[in-house]
Amino acid sequence: MKTAIITVGLGFGDEGKGATVDFLCRRLGADLVIRYCGGSQAAHNVRLPDGRGHVFSQFGAGTLAGARTFIGPRVIINPTALVLEAEHLQELGVADPFATLTVHPHALASTFFHQALNRVREIARGDRRHGSCGHGIGEARSYWLRHGSDAIEAVDLKDGDVLRRKLELLRQRTLIELQGLAHQVPSGDEDGADLLGIATEAVAERLMEAGASIRLDPEVPDAEVALFEGAQGVLLDEWYGFHPHTTWSTVTPLHAWELALQARAGRVLTLGITRAFTTRHGAGPLPTHDAGLTARLADPGNPWNRWQGDLRVGWLDLVLLHYAARAVGHLDGLAVTWLDHAEKAQVATAYEGHPPLTTPPLPDLDRQEGIHRLLETAAPVYRSVSRAGLLGALQEIAPVAIESYGPTHLDRVVKRPELLEALARGARGDQGSVLEETARRSERARSVDS
Repeated sequence: MKTAIITVGLGFGDEGKGATVDFLCRRLGADLVIRYCGGSQAAHNVRLPDGRGHVFSQFGAGTLAGARTFIGPRVIINPTALVLEAEHLQELGVADPFATLTVHPHALASTFFHQALNRVREIARGDRRHGSCGHGIGEARSYWLRHGSDAIEAVDLKDGDVLRRKLELLRQRTLIELQGLAHQVPSGDEDGADLLGIATEAVAERLMEAGASIRLDPEVPDAEVALFEGAQGVLLDEWYGFHPHTTWSTVTPLHAWELALQARAGRVLTLGITRAFTTRHGAGPLPTHDAGLTARLADPGNPWNRWQGDLRVGWLDLVLLHYAARAVGHLDGLAVTWLDHAEKAQVATAYEGHPPLTTPPLPDLDRQEGIHRLLETAAPVYRSVSRAGLLGALQEIAPVAIESYGPTHLDRVVKRPELLEALARGARGDQGSVLEETARRSERARSVDS
């Protein structure tokens, strides 16, 4: 790999990662998209100029631009959902979607049992819901942390005996956990699943059908230019997010850097992605939330669902955006989406009576929960800005490289062509190692925190 471009969402998700990856694949001729974090709860909307579109969940968002996909070892796959996604891609003209896909053999797999436990646990929380997507991502990772090699991985989908043994163990443990939750679930609100009547064999058959189509390889495929596609957003990160409304996943670029090192990338650049507004789909504080703005900027790509509710919209929160940038450590540039709705806007520059947020130096969920409580009552200090003023404020975080004024790749404008030229030079083999980039990233992190 000669050039790696890491994309990372700087909000609570829904920043426009999929459309940005699609655009960059077309602009740079990238031949590989690497999914490096998260799981099937991703919903990366890509719209084509002819009106067709796809919501990418597990396949890379560059698929319609001709790029292959590699799902890395820290991604949690949903094999049955992968089959459904492949079917829709076929309808859009991708002849053989699975021929474009490679999965790391140690990627964890989410199953019916993980999803069922996830949904019942969320229902049991009542008014204290975390805003889970209901895909069983957190349950799959939690199970792996507690039970290690008993967890189901992609490689197990190829071995029926191993898969059945692991599934039956998972089923028994799931039923025990559900017994402890049953009294907290209102009668008739069990999500409609007869959990006692689901047989291991039925689940195994569906998983093996999916596994038969999946190609496994622990090595990152060769590529001249690779796009690393993040999932969710840094403000939901398991350590940097604001507990308990977080994901069970590291969604900073950490795992992307690990894979770039493995692939011996010659040049690595990191691109942060944000809307011109702050959004949140799911429970948790959103200090700048504005009901009028939410109604005006309704997003058909993010409809109401039982687990997350409606997508909420607020004015651009620079406090949270600066915090996210510090969590990432270094940004070579920004891609800003939904600018066509930002002719006149407001930006939150501070919270009344509170200093800027600082990133945690060590894992400390109690500290992050304290920030969560602060955000619940934070009173933002606003400044009215034009679109140019909003972009100027963002320049203080990183150079704005790409501006977006609509849903398709034709609606994006490159404002820092020298950045893309640098990527093109990297693809032709310019000097510069990942280790040098890592040192520069660390130096940038120190200067930002100071």
